[in-house]
Amino acid sequence: MKAKTLLIVLSLMSLLAGGVLAHDTDSSHFRHAAMRWGQNGIGLDLTSETLLDATGLEAPQLYDALMDGATLAELITANEGDPAATSAALSAQISEQIQANAESVIEGLESRITETLERSHVDKRRWRRFRPIPRLPFAGDMNSVILEATGLDEAALRSALAEGSSIAQLIEANDGDIGAVTATLTEQATERINEISAARLERVGAMVDEAMQRDFSEIFERMRKFRRSPRGFFNFWGGADMDSDHAEGTEIEEA
Repeated sequence: MKAKTLLIVLSLMSLLAGGVLAHDTDSSHFRHAAMRWGQNGIGLDLTSETLLDATGLEAPQLYDALMDGATLAELITANEGDPAATSAALSAQISEQIQANAESVIEGLESRITETLERSHVDKRRWRRFRPIPRLPFAGDMNSVILEATGLDEAALRSALAEGSSIAQLIEANDGDIGAVTATLTEQATERINEISAARLERVGAMVDEAMQRDFSEIFERMRKFRRSPRGFFNFWGGADMDSDHAEGTEIEEA
């Protein structure tokens, strides 16, 4: 499946799934890095300007303080700040970003779904035999719409995709209406994205409040140990994907 064809799939996955990535660095190299903590698909930038201003610390100092077991609330209070006001400001910023992300995914959704339906999902050129069995492009009810429109079961659809047919061609071969299928898929995807965003917006306040009181030292240390073993080609430091309703992790990456 080519990169452009995957765009809609990846966009939906970014909302439906949470992930954990860990990249570590020492304090001397940390001034250009960012720390992020995520839970239930909601991300908090621990080196945002709001937190740095509230704590009165630079990013390396904040990292060291959190590694020593200090909480964000304690650091803000020590700087004569108001943890509750900082939490409210962070919640507003995160909520705005969640809404912006949803709008970004929804924008142009119909054209991306159309492109997905029109593309063949397996390259029939040389080495095709070594390519994995094609996956269906969406999930749940969206794939059910495609199965109904093509008149194929899942196994038959995968086989047709493996032979180079596009979903659009298969729908046409079944005397289906591609425009109607696209409209239905767009409606379902939009509804699901809005549902996920609404659920996350409801959790933002509680998540930020928890972050303000949380001891991050254990998480940071776990990420530091995780980094010590290279994974994959070129010593890429990988992470572990986790379910969005239970995922929790930190991310330390070069800005």
